[in-house]
Amino acid sequence: MKRLTTIALAALLLTTAGCIAAMLLYNREANRNEALEQRIKQLALQEKQAAVMQRVNAQMEEIATEERHISDQQREAAEEQTRVAEQERRHAEEQTRMAQQERQNALEAEYRAVEASRLAQNQRAIAEQQRSEAELSKRVADTLGYIALTRSLCNTAVTQYMAGSHEVADILTYTAMLFSDRYKSQLSPTAYRALALASQNKNVWNKHKGNVTDIAFFDDQGHDFVSCSTYGEVLRHHYQAGKLQTSTLVSDARYDFRDVFIDRTKNTLYAISRTGHLLVIHDNKLLKVLTVNVPKLKKLEPAASQMILFGEQGMALFDMASNTIVKEKQLPYKIVTICRYDNSPILFDDKGNQYIVKTFDKIVKEKVPVKGQTTAFAESKNQHVKAYGMSDGTIYYFNRQGKVTKLSGHLSRISKIKIDGIRMYTSSYDGTLCLWMTNMEKMEPNTLFTTPGWIVNFTYDPKKISIWAGDQKGNITEACISVPVLIERLKNKVKRNFTQEEWNYYVGKGIPYETIKGKEVGRK
Repeated sequence: MKRLTTIALAALLLTTAGCIAAMLLYNREANRNEALEQRIKQLALQEKQAAVMQRVNAQMEEIATEERHISDQQREAAEEQTRVAEQERRHAEEQTRMAQQERQNALEAEYRAVEASRLAQNQRAIAEQQRSEAELSKRVADTLGYIALTRSLCNTAVTQYMAGSHEVADILTYTAMLFSDRYKSQLSPTAYRALALASQNKNVWNKHKGNVTDIAFFDDQGHDFVSCSTYGEVLRHHYQAGKLQTSTLVSDARYDFRDVFIDRTKNTLYAISRTGHLLVIHDNKLLKVLTVNVPKLKKLEPAASQMILFGEQGMALFDMASNTIVKEKQLPYKIVTICRYDNSPILFDDKGNQYIVKTFDKIVKEKVPVKGQTTAFAESKNQHVKAYGMSDGTIYYFNRQGKVTKLSGHLSRISKIKIDGIRMYTSSYDGTLCLWMTNMEKMEPNTLFTTPGWIVNFTYDPKKISIWAGDQKGNITEACISVPVLIERLKNKVKRNFTQEEWNYYVGKGIPYETIKGKEVGRK
């Protein structure tokens, strides 16, 4: 039974397996048939699409053929345009070449024209230069000729003046001044002397019994001043219109006055005596006499509200507020000369040394840069120059570069030097007061005036129109130093012109005659 069952089960399993296999085979065939049908459909579709594509390709081929035909036409047209453009380019290049050639020809023509113009300008410039040089040579020759004529006229004027022919001397001098101004020449020593003589620039008054040692001005107008002397005199003067009125402030022979100083704010005058005394004069009256323990007083120098009093071997400090001596001291050297340098007193001893007094207690010692005994000194801060005057009459002038020039013009001791711009004034015991023009290559002395005695001191008036000097004989001398003032004075003296005969004789027949009376001289 079990066996049958087993066989039945086996048969059943086999049947089941066969059925399953048949089903699987059927399904596989069915799927294959379906795939084939799908494939057939796809092929049919592709066939249809291929037919469509064939028709499209045929149309595209027709279009391409047409486009190719059009492209060929366009290419041919482009080639034609290229040929035309090439022809036009070659034509344009030819035109450009021709234009460049024409431009080159034009430039060459312009260059030739410019060169010709330049050559013409050079020739014209050469001609102008030659004409200018000829004119300059003529002007130089004329200038030199007139300068020489000016000097000759001045020499003749001095001779005529000394001979007493003052009228002719005046005309000669004024003519020389006109020529000198016209040709811008420096006044020579002879020209200045002729001008001074003809203008009568000097006034002399004998006012003192002793040697006039100092002069100082009270006002800026130059009308009121004082003078002092070695005979114990302090005099006050008023100068107006060439006249001098004098009053006595002190007259005491016990004193030997050497220097004065005026404090304008207080209307007070200070005078020192070699005897060791300082006099204080207020409102024209003697206020006080102080004894100073410094022997042989020589000079007083202001220092703010104080003054330093210098003697031959000592110095004292004076307070102007209290009118008292506050300090005194002796010096181990002998002072010969006292001047000013860099706003400070400068002392010169008899051993070739100089001492700059910075303060009462600070004195700087230096060696004098020149040999000999220094008796006068001056400097100019603006011009950066300085000058040393010596006991033998020599002057050493230092210009702004430090170059030293030895000047000779005085015969004895130099007593004072003042520098005003390019002018340097010097006085001497030989009785002369000289002017030096420091801007001239060769410095020569112009003698402003001479006196019969030593000139110990001099000063300007505040306006620098005149120089005032005192001498050993007690004289006070005023000399005008303003060239415009001197020329104006001379102009007013000239009353007539040269006659033709005088002109031919003094000036020369080759110089065109001209009138001189009333003509202006512009020299300043």
